Amino acid sequence: MGSSSPILVGVDAGATKCVAIAVTPDGERIGRADGPGANPKRHGRSAAADRIADLVREATRSRTASLVFVAGAGIDRPEQARALEAALVGRLPEIRILVVNDTLAVLRAGTPDAVGLAVPVSTGGNVIGRGSDGRVTDRGHGIFGGGYVLGALAARAARRGRGDEDLRRAIEAADLRWTGRRPGPDAAQLAGAVVAAATRGDRLPARMVDRWCGRVTRAVREEVDGLGLGSEPVVIVYGGLLDTCPWLGERIREAVLAGSPGARLGTLDVEPAEGAARLARDAWNGAPIAWEFTPRR
Repeated sequence: MGSSSPILVGVDAGATKCVAIAVTPDGERIGRADGPGANPKRHGRSAAADRIADLVREATRSRTASLVFVAGAGIDRPEQARALEAALVGRLPEIRILVVNDTLAVLRAGTPDAVGLAVPVSTGGNVIGRGSDGRVTDRGHGIFGGGYVLGALAARAARRGRGDEDLRRAIEAADLRWTGRRPGPDAAQLAGAVVAAATRGDRLPARMVDRWCGRVTRAVREEVDGLGLGSEPVVIVYGGLLDTCPWLGERIREAVLAGSPGARLGTLDVEPAEGAARLARDAWNGAPIAWEFTPRR
């Protein structure tokens, strides 16, 4: 690599961890940096921007990048992307900054053209896609499932004496912090206990999982039709709960196929940060993925 070669950085800014990968336009790896989560909704925009900027400098070995492409958790609307871009410009001056939702990095990591749907089975639950014409879904389907939702609903139910004994003990041991009726982010750690209770036959967590799966089915059907993905769309099902809760992963896959029977289910062979680095290269070569739409309310 010549000393004048541009440096591009892809950042996967998740809720629990953040990874930055620096590359050249032809894909040569320059550096990598790992750090804590950088979700603006969870950590605040200023703290998230600080963490991302620090990792960019570490990944580039304090050299100046030409372009930074951030695929971020909590970026559900175009205005949220623009706000984080503005915060990063102040910390990484004279660098082109692009921000999109983190699921687009997953699509780029799992497909050659970033066309299809991404369905996380992790802290959050959502369905986001991209069509062959470049359109992205114009309405995120909200965090309608995921580890946090399962844990939070179970914790609230336990306060009313509902749920089986093993699940209630797990919730008590978690010693959650509460803000009004909403437990803190640590509630996501209860997801495994909630799924285990569902598999034991506890009707309350079983209904939680059923609701998540029903919404996945409806969202997949809607996005396949809305984005014109055809009868055999690629759907990447991914996330930390797949490994820890195989039963839940199978239920989500069944829900996807209920929404699109011909879907080609895929998994990730590389980490999402690699997808973010590929998106950075795409943008440098004149083919950026946009996160621009008018959300449906």
